Amino acid sequence: MKLLTKTSRYYILYTIPVILFSAIFIYFFLLNEIGESNESILLTRVKVIENYIAKGNTTVLNVFEVNNEVYIKEIEKDRIIPQTIKDTLMYSEIEKEYISSKMIEQNSIVKGKNYQIKVWKSTIEYDELMEVVSVVFIILLLLLFLVTAYINSKISKLIWTPFKNTLDYIKDFSVNTTDYKKLESNEITEFSELNSSINHMTSKMISDYKNQKKFAENASHEFQTPLAIITGKIDLLLQENSLNEETMKLLVSIEEATSRLSRINKSLLLLSKIENQQYEKTDTVALLPLIEKIKAINEDFILDKKLQFVCEPTEELYFTINSELCFILINNLIQNAIRHNVKNGQITISIKDQALLISNTGSLEPLDEVSIFERFEKKSSNVNSIGLGLAIVKEIAEANSITVLYKYEDNEHVFSLSQFKR
Repeated sequence: MKLLTKTSRYYILYTIPVILFSAIFIYFFLLNEIGESNESILLTRVKVIENYIAKGNTTVLNVFEVNNEVYIKEIEKDRIIPQTIKDTLMYSEIEKEYISSKMIEQNSIVKGKNYQIKVWKSTIEYDELMEVVSVVFIILLLLLFLVTAYINSKISKLIWTPFKNTLDYIKDFSVNTTDYKKLESNEITEFSELNSSINHMTSKMISDYKNQKKFAENASHEFQTPLAIITGKIDLLLQENSLNEETMKLLVSIEEATSRLSRINKSLLLLSKIENQQYEKTDTVALLPLIEKIKAINEDFILDKKLQFVCEPTEELYFTINSELCFILINNLIQNAIRHNVKNGQITISIKDQALLISNTGSLEPLDEVSIFERFEKKSSNVNSIGLGLAIVKEIAEANSITVLYKYEDNEHVFSLSQFKR
């Protein structure tokens, strides 16, 4: 939910009770004011009637009586009628119904005669008043909603523009960008503090990234040099004829460990480069020719295990990825299928539903679908395995929006690769 929508919702929700209370207050206030106004009108009419009686203007009085507005009757001089104002119902010949009215009754002495005077006036009914107040309340609520939405929209564009610019900056930020620019401060204190914190954070991220990148490159180079020297010295020693069998075995063991250490070093460097997004260039890579190339490279290993390599695809599949990384991705999976296969086993390559499937025979039990992609996770006793092949596959896949899945079906281990287009 957007911030504008949420603030507008809360504003309206908190305003509704205020408007409702105001509507109730207005209802009773209008009721009281209308009542006082009617009483004032009735008292004025009584004085007008007294004036007409004093002048003997019976014509106007008869008109009042005919219109059913007053009641005048001469009574005993000593009779006193207290002034009373009350609400009552009067029958209307025109409307043919009883109408809510307010009536005043009192006695008045005019020119020595005592008169009983009743004057009434129709008033607005409670249900009509309630209807008016309800309509006003609903109109106010609608106007409030429209005005709030309009004002918040305008304010949002004016006030939240710097914040949106900051969000866009964060979305587009990359630690390996070449044209890094800092966020500028603005007149809103909170946004300026936010931009300052982000500038500090991004500067540190770029600095840490460069240091990490430099360390990984230097460490790889420094490791490879002594490893190459060790390997060279071992090769020289193995060529000596004076060595006994026990010493030869030790040297071969050292050479294998050194070779393994060298492969681990190269794999960790590759993982570091992938994580640091150092492979920026992307290509549209056709997978079938690449698979044929990888098969040819690994032909000796396939023949050594007498594996049957079956390539079934009848249609081409393309991945948008760096070509070097794509080679490593497919090669690691095929080498994994070779390394963990059985003698006279089979490797099957197929394409189904825009996904590349690499299946192989092997151990007759499924692997853990999650842990197999973790670093240095080994389920095999194969000495050539360093436990980083599938971890590299996972990193390459995630960096290029490729989904890599594992499943065990029909006594085969199946890895699938599918890419959703960005």
